Amino acid sequence: MKNYLLSFVFSCLAFIAFAQKPTVESLKSAELGRFKVMIAKDRAGLEAVLHKDLVYHHSGGNTDNKESYIASIFSGKSSYVSIETAEMLTRVYGKTGINTGVINLVNLSADGKETPVKLRFTDVFVFEDGRWQMVSWQSTKLAN
Repeated sequence: MKNYLLSFVFSCLAFIAFAQKPTVESLKSAELGRFKVMIAKDRAGLEAVLHKDLVYHHSGGNTDNKESYIASIFSGKSSYVSIETAEMLTRVYGKTGINTGVINLVNLSADGKETPVKLRFTDVFVFEDGRWQMVSWQSTKLAN
């Protein structure tokens, strides 16, 4: 457990250190880091990578803001076993970044059932306070 905690802390520090400039590489790292903190249910990581003005449109049609999305992760409403990118295009325009692509994720229901989901997504990040923060997410379910 101690080794896990230390490796997690070091990965967070590396994530923060790497995302010091608004580059394609740092945006891609921020996106992949976001997936990791979602799976880990890391509140501090989520607070750092999600912008205060977040609008999160789920593939099922419901919408969350930053507070309600973080709450959904900690309540178990949105629970992720894994998130893997199948394709991703990362673009940076000044201090605005856009990721588009396809992810394969596995949701975990309250009764412990794992459900694979394939999503096409577009999200928007802004570079503020020395780091990328996701301000918008929109996804559509694809056939698995």
